[in-house]
Amino acid sequence: MIISDKAARAMQQAVCQRGKKKGFLLARPPRVDTAASAAWQAAAMHYNPYKVSIGALMFMSPENRAIYDEWLNIFETLDPKAIAKIDRDRVALQGLGAW
Repeated sequence: MIISDKAARAMQQAVCQRGKKKGFLLARPPRVDTAASAAWQAAAMHYNPYKVSIGALMFMSPENRAIYDEWLNIFETLDPKAIAKIDRDRVALQGLGAW
């Protein structure tokens, strides 16, 4: 599956880049870059739908909706067990046996 450059940059900004949380999804969607916010929403929709903002989904621009749909399709094709640790809250809930 081919990922567009814009979608790849958007996801890169939606994930922590350094520190002990490197590789995890940010706790909240990025506010500065709406493309990164769309990528964050797609990851959250797949891994922890309780975090997704209905308003953000309703008012996405067509360009951001394309990024959201692209990442949602990518997450659907990946093995859930292989990358289920992208969201810290889901990891904690799985550890408690609640997910």
